[in-house]
Amino acid sequence: MISLDTVGGFNYHNSQKKYLHIVLDHATRYAWTFPSKSVTSETYTNCIKQIFSIQCPKQLLSDRNAAFTSSKFKKFLKHHNIRQLLTSANRPQCNGNNERVNQTLVAKLRCKVNSTTKTPWTKLLEQVTYEYNNSPHDVTGFPPAYLMFGTLPYDSPLPNQVKLNYPPIQQARQIAVNRTIKHHKINKQRYDKHYVDAKFKVGDLVLYQNFSYPNSSKLQSPYNGPFKVVRKLSNVTYEIDKPNQYTGKLTDIVHSTRLKPFHSKSNFQLC
Repeated sequence: MISLDTVGGFNYHNSQKKYLHIVLDHATRYAWTFPSKSVTSETYTNCIKQIFSIQCPKQLLSDRNAAFTSSKFKKFLKHHNIRQLLTSANRPQCNGNNERVNQTLVAKLRCKVNSTTKTPWTKLLEQVTYEYNNSPHDVTGFPPAYLMFGTLPYDSPLPNQVKLNYPPIQQARQIAVNRTIKHHKINKQRYDKHYVDAKFKVGDLVLYQNFSYPNSSKLQSPYNGPFKVVRKLSNVTYEIDKPNQYTGKLTDIVHSTRLKPFHSKSNFQLC
């Protein structure tokens, strides 16, 4: 499975390319990065096409951006037998692997941009991506490039003695899978300790937690609504009658952690 996510706001040196699209292979944690001028369905289609020479993914995970839900993009995925998986609205944790890689790459890129005034950020991005793919991952213990290709380039940032200590590729991939499963279990246990299960029924009125965008007003209400629960899609995912500004639909798919019960003032009586 691969995931695709976008980071915007790259206005360094009046660059025309202000978006960074990141494609991540979840099995190996290998990342492809694409600077771009736009966030259209054609842009995302071209990103995926560029990795076909290495692999043809079976599944694609993304958010519910209008470009991902367009008929043109869905037709492209169907033609290549790629199953589409969509995250809940404003729930970046659903694509946590890609989000963490985003943070890593952007942080490293920011350091390089701040240390130079001449090199375009798109050129620095190549260095950052190369360093990420050829350095051991915190979870798997192996460089993503090694798990993807079974070898590392001669100019890898790792010393030769470290490269020679890696097991054969199939064994390394199995070790990476086992470490990933263990990591997920630990994270789930940590999450479950603090998670309060909120169950809603069809017809219930709920309030929706607003997503905190950068530079948004600090006085903005944290919740809006009420909205009615239209469908229960899973134990943690619901469809509510809140218009989706990206898709134009009259309902939205949201995660239960962004919902809370609505209590009408008429339900409270003063003594």
